[in-house]
Amino acid sequence: MNAVLGCKAPSLYEMPDRLVCAMLANILGGPASNSLLNKELREKRGWVYGIECSYTQYADSGILAITFGCDKPNLDACLEAIRKILSHLQETPFTEHQIKAYRKQLLGQLAIGSESGEAQCLSMGKSLLSWGEILTPAQTRAQIEAITPEALQAMARRLFVPDNLSSLIYL
Repeated sequence: MNAVLGCKAPSLYEMPDRLVCAMLANILGGPASNSLLNKELREKRGWVYGIECSYTQYADSGILAITFGCDKPNLDACLEAIRKILSHLQETPFTEHQIKAYRKQLLGQLAIGSESGEAQCLSMGKSLLSWGEILTPAQTRAQIEAITPEALQAMARRLFVPDNLSSLIYL
């Protein structure tokens, strides 16, 4: 079975909130195997086939979605574990050591992504159309380095209010 949990997130034009949300999504379920959701539900518990968190930005809104696949008997345990992780993010800020590692990881992923000429051109085109400028790698790095543990915790509090989370379960 497959499941999706999602909530409304910052739009393309909400700066610096959109970068904070992007980093939070990366920490939760980004492409690295050390993401919080992957470590807990896949590596530690063996409950899911795969789990990820994505953040999609639109001009007037955004969507943060957690998607996973699991066996039906594990569904309730997976949902409860995800809720605990989201609650923990709301209650406990990251340490400076943790945030430094997460920044380094995100910057590394961006560097790897920039090796693709096509991806780089698409990113520059989107930036030019959206904001009328193309940020240099140094500008992007400075914005990511400016994200604080408090900003991540505030974003978690904004996004993960239980009444704001929607779910879709495919049986």
